[in-house]
This record gives sequence, C-alpha cells and structure tokens, in this order.
Amino acid sequence: MKTADFLLGLSGVLLAGAIFLQSPALAGISSMVMAYYSAVRLAFRGEGKVVLKPPEMTTELEWAEIPVEVESKFSVPGKAIVRIRNPDLEAENVSIDLGPEERAKTHLRVKPLKKGTLDPGVEAFFTDKSGLFMKELKVEGVKPLTVLPSPKKVAEARRLRKEPNAFAELLHALGIGSESIDFEELREFMPGDDIKKIDWKATSRILKPVVKVFRRETLADVYVLVNVDESFRREIRNVKTDYLALILAQLIAYFARHGHRVGIVAYNDSGVYRVMRNVYEPRRALSELKLEPKPGRPQLRPSSPRGDTLIRRILRIKARTPLSGIEKAVSIVPESSYVVILDDIGLHPWAILSAASMLEEKGSKIAILYPNPIRFIPRESVRPENLESLYLAYRERKELLRKIRSRITVVELSPKDLLPGVVNAL
Repeated sequence: MKTADFLLGLSGVLLAGAIFLQSPALAGISSMVMAYYSAVRLAFRGEGKVVLKPPEMTTELEWAEIPVEVESKFSVPGKAIVRIRNPDLEAENVSIDLGPEERAKTHLRVKPLKKGTLDPGVEAFFTDKSGLFMKELKVEGVKPLTVLPSPKKVAEARRLRKEPNAFAELLHALGIGSESIDFEELREFMPGDDIKKIDWKATSRILKPVVKVFRRETLADVYVLVNVDESFRREIRNVKTDYLALILAQLIAYFARHGHRVGIVAYNDSGVYRVMRNVYEPRRALSELKLEPKPGRPQLRPSSPRGDTLIRRILRIKARTPLSGIEKAVSIVPESSYVVILDDIGLHPWAILSAASMLEEKGSKIAILYPNPIRFIPRESVRPENLESLYLAYRERKELLRKIRSRITVVELSPKDLLPGVVNAL
C-alpha cells in the first residue's frame, strides 16, 4: 500500500472513530492528518526527465556504466529513482536526492547476462522526501544495447560441442542405399528419424530415444569433392589444413571399408585440379592432393549468397568458362551418386548453391562438411580489441548457414570433430 493511500485511510478511520465515539480529540487528529496530506499534495507539482547516454557496445557478463543526467522541475525536494526492468540485464538501481529545480549526474551500472541486442527497459520516478507521492519521469536516450560475447565465453564455446556427432549426421543426411531387413545396430534418435523405428525397450533402459538401424543393400558410389584452393587453405597456424587432411582420410577409409567405390574430385576457384576414381588408400590420395597450409589470414566474413556480379564475371573471364571450379567438379560426378562436399560455404555460397542444383538435377544426394574458420582461430588470438569483428563475422556466418541449410544439408565442423565413428572403424 502506498503511503498516501495509508494516510487517507488513517484519516478516514480516525474520523469515523471520532463520530462513533463523539471524540473531539480524534476528530482533531483526523483533521491534522488530512491537512498534512493536502499540503504535501498541493506542493508536489512539476515534472522532470532522465537522459541516458548508453555506450555503443558492451560485453557479456561484464559491468558497464551508463551516464545518467537527472533534471527535476518539481517545487519540492525529493528523490529520483532509475530502474532496469530487462531480466537479461543485472543492474544496480540508481537513487539520487534532488532539491527543487535541481540537476544532477550519476551512473547506472549494468551487467548483460547474454549476448545479442538487448532492450534495457528503463523506467524512472520522482518521489517527495516523505515518500507520499510519486510521479513517472520522462526517459530520453534509451536505445538497445549491443552486447558482445566475452572472451571467456568464446573460449568455452570453442571447447564445447553442442551439435550432434558430425559423422553420424553426415551418414544420416546421405542415407546411402535402401534399407534391408537385416538389423545392424542401435543408435541415438536424431532429428528426421522415423519414430516407428524407435526401440522402446532400449529407450527405457538408457532413458534416451534409441532407434534401430538396418543394413543398407545398395553399395552406391561416393564422391568426395574437396576444395584445394589457396583461399580455403589460408590460415594463421597449421590447424585447419591438417584437420581437413584427417577428415578426408577418414571419409575414404570408412566408405572404402564398407564396400563403396570412392571417388575424389579436387577443385579450386577456376577449375578441376585432380580427379581420382576407385580410391581405397587414404595415403595415396593425400600425397597426390598435397594439402599444404597457406600462410595468411583466412576470410572470416562470408560472401553474399547472391554473389557479386562483377567479381563473378571477372573470375569467369579469367577462367574462360561460365562455370566456377565447384560447378566443373560437379559436372564430372556421375548421376545418382552420393556426394560429400568439403568446403567453406562462406567463400563462394552462390557457387555452392548452383552446384547443389546441378547435383539435384542428376538425382544425387548431397551433404556439405563445412569447417567454420572462426572455430579454428587460435585461443590466444581472441582478444578484446578484435572481439567485435569476430562476433560480427560469426553472426553473418550463422545467418548464411541458416539460409543454405534451407536448401542443402550442411554439417558444421570444429577442431573437436574427429569423426569418432570413422576412428573406431579404422
């Protein structure tokens, strides 16, 4: 209950008691309370405003100070209170004493609990010294806060793997061959699985959805299309290229061991670099491809999915062909094959989408293994001064990944993905 409402109620109770008891003393006290209430109410006139100057950017889980200017045009002294109502912002509420017609400056301390764009939800009030009356103040300068992830959270995110097992996701996306009635194994339920294949007994034992996997009859040809262009192999340290070689070796070993004919088509920006058919030995493929790292900074911010018309025209004139390298590689793949593309979707998304359309016309099934270069940045390279650019590149790549996944299955990879299923098979 507000103090003003309490005084009004008290005055009414005292007046009623005075009438009932015929007590002049109670009537006098009631009159004094009402007189005090009226005097304060008549004096509580005016208005005020609060002006905030929030920073352009803040960092997740770190305290930041927002300068606050408070202007009182009230005729009585009082107190200004500024609050943050967004639950994603931990804040220390501001309370500052003001005299009549006075201005003051202070700071509002906030700590964002999550990254992204957060609306502060600021509200401000002015109350008199006795706390009887309160009036809302006009708030100016409020704008959404851009919150960057903290270096600590970025480092933790690079160590954690929240996506499903990359190799299981790849096999599920390709769905090589038709299923027979021969039972092969049990595995955890994945998005897109038929719920009719859930093994309820196994599910009840481990308290996780488990599905039955049946042996596939068709030993279809598998083609691995790998980008060997310098722009794809450019990195600060020899991490990503070594990782690509390991992934490629594991893919060859796994599919060859399970009876599939494996073909390798290596391409660069301008055309096809090398074609290898019936590959069974990973060492031979790696020695011919010569996947060596290229010193330099990788392209972190992705290209537009539509592509730059002028750049594409220049590349095509230089190559003397209307097709990009990946499109030429796709033209070599036979119809109705299963295709794994090992490439960075951020380098040439328009070419990848075009190549995917060509493969769909051939009746092929496609899955892309996408090593995100941001996930391969050395931990010591993540510093406060480059955090903004890394975060913007990360957001742009996530948006591009979302758009391409609406057309093609893309499995995003990080250094923690060593394809356990393949390692065990070896």
